[in-house]
Amino acid sequence: MRISFIDQHIYPTTVPVIFYYPAANRNQHHPSETVERQNRLEKSLSEILSLYYPLAGRYIKEKLIVICNDEGIDYVEALVDGQLSQILHGKVVEAKELNQFVPDQVEESATSPFVAIQVSIFKCGGLAIGLRFSHRIMDAFTLSLFVNGWAKMCKVGINDVITPNFESGILFPARVIVSDQQKLQTSSKTRLPKEVVVTRRFVFDAKAISKLKAEALSSFGLKYCQFSVAELMIAWIWRAQISAARARYGCLRTSLLSVPMNLRGKTFENIPYNCCGNLFTLVIGRFPEDHDESKMGLNDMINLVRDTIRNSMEEYAKPMKGEDEFFSKMMKPGREIIEEFRKGNGDLRTFTSWRNLGIYEVDFGWGKPGWVSVAERPHNGVILMDTKDGGGIEAWVTMNEEEMPYFQHHPDITNFTSS
Repeated sequence: MRISFIDQHIYPTTVPVIFYYPAANRNQHHPSETVERQNRLEKSLSEILSLYYPLAGRYIKEKLIVICNDEGIDYVEALVDGQLSQILHGKVVEAKELNQFVPDQVEESATSPFVAIQVSIFKCGGLAIGLRFSHRIMDAFTLSLFVNGWAKMCKVGINDVITPNFESGILFPARVIVSDQQKLQTSSKTRLPKEVVVTRRFVFDAKAISKLKAEALSSFGLKYCQFSVAELMIAWIWRAQISAARARYGCLRTSLLSVPMNLRGKTFENIPYNCCGNLFTLVIGRFPEDHDESKMGLNDMINLVRDTIRNSMEEYAKPMKGEDEFFSKMMKPGREIIEEFRKGNGDLRTFTSWRNLGIYEVDFGWGKPGWVSVAERPHNGVILMDTKDGGGIEAWVTMNEEEMPYFQHHPDITNFTSS
């Protein structure tokens, strides 16, 4: 299977996600129930991989293809000397502590799998199903299709599973060129320093979201929202990150905003809803270093985020003069990021929204998850996820270790969040 040019230029990293399921009978757990769950998970996983066959293959970088050779994915089971309630009730929520529930990070190679899964079994009979997926041929939307498909396969069989489409490599063929990203990685003059980063969770509950909306509306002098909750949250957190960088360096710095935008249903190309792979583009916003604090009002930040996202959506919806124009437009954000890094005075803030992806609908036959989390991540970025009740947002923030204290103690964060 040939990969798309979007897959081709993806940074080779993996992303962790964990689904937590309490025991079926919390008052009286029977070990046989856990064994039955394990057997159903393993059997249905082998069945879903017959539909998602590229995930069981291997990536050949030199040829820009996935060899669908059925080498499989990594699947392990682990026993946990503890109770799942310790996690679900908030006693263990540090991202570093959650690493134990996902397979280890591995370097991309011709032998590494695209997906690694760990099923952790607690003393109480609860389960944690941890996945680490390669970003090479999967975006968050593809992950959602795969996990929900696996769950439906386990619960009711193949009839209700959405059949995936793997034609992104035909829609957007890979191009054998040396990209700016590759030049950046190989040139000693432009190689980026490796930062020590930490991941923290910040919870904006439903009450906090209502207060944020009210404050935002007040800043605009409006009665009704003309912005989405995601745009509001990105603006709010980004503003605190800009302030944190200012406190760390003693001055305002250029801050680039990067938001992946799902291309399904948003471009001139007819991309099927069930099309798998990396079908997104980066939307880039800019807060220049020559701005002052007067430009950091909430209405200013929301306008900047909203206009950045919506203008980009309008651009991609326009007819284009063939594949070359589309390719050029897709590559432009990466070039902007690289040029800013070469100047040496900018920060990149990436926001990814997993909201409305159905991650709390993943029911293997024993109910929906009691919680869904990520784990520690090696790169800067923010992942926005729904809370279980759907009314709030969990922001998993990964940033420079020295900068994190300035961020987490910023009034915008301490006054509206819990951990």
